[in-house]
Amino acid sequence: MKGFSALTEKPWLATPDSAIAYDASGGTPLAQIALRFLLMVISIAFVLIFVTFLTRSQYPDFQALAGEPWLPFNQSPRLWATTAVLVAASAAMHWAWHSVKSQKPDGVMLGISVGGFLALVFIMAQWTTWNYLANLGYGVSDNPANSYFYLFTGLHALHLFGGVLAVVRVFIRIGQGCSIDQVAVAVKACTTYWHYLLALWLVLFFLLTRTPEAYALLAAACGLG
Repeated sequence: MKGFSALTEKPWLATPDSAIAYDASGGTPLAQIALRFLLMVISIAFVLIFVTFLTRSQYPDFQALAGEPWLPFNQSPRLWATTAVLVAASAAMHWAWHSVKSQKPDGVMLGISVGGFLALVFIMAQWTTWNYLANLGYGVSDNPANSYFYLFTGLHALHLFGGVLAVVRVFIRIGQGCSIDQVAVAVKACTTYWHYLLALWLVLFFLLTRTPEAYALLAAACGLG
């Protein structure tokens, strides 16, 4: 039953006062175990989509979004800008967790507020990028590469928005008078989640801005060519 409870925990939601308690077996909060399981599931899902992406990239109708001067991501200042925003959001969440360990309530509030706000800015920036591509004629169904771009970035934004909801809940709990210790597990889980989504975005950034030749090499290296 303990294992089942760990898997069904919702680490993105702050839990009651007992959330800070550690399990008897190894000292790791059950919420952290559940978070690791969640991240593993997300990773497997994205890896499977990566495989289909690389396989599809080897078909003649796949037109990469980078490689030629006229393509939208041959130079990608928009994606670099959104990446900088997400790096700053991750740094803010790391500061929040550092403030938890230092027992600084103001630092926790500031860190999660900035981290959550910048995550929303990142999502809005992604929305403007989707509109930018659509206005250039790169619609969702116009080319398989376009479809994968919208799929990857849409899924990533959806997961990030879920993290924002968790941060809002932590913020509310602190505002209601909960101590730092009572939200420590939730802050740590949010921080880990932010770092994970940053790492995932860097992988997506690399993958979605490669040339056809790079896709061919990656597909061959993975035995998909």
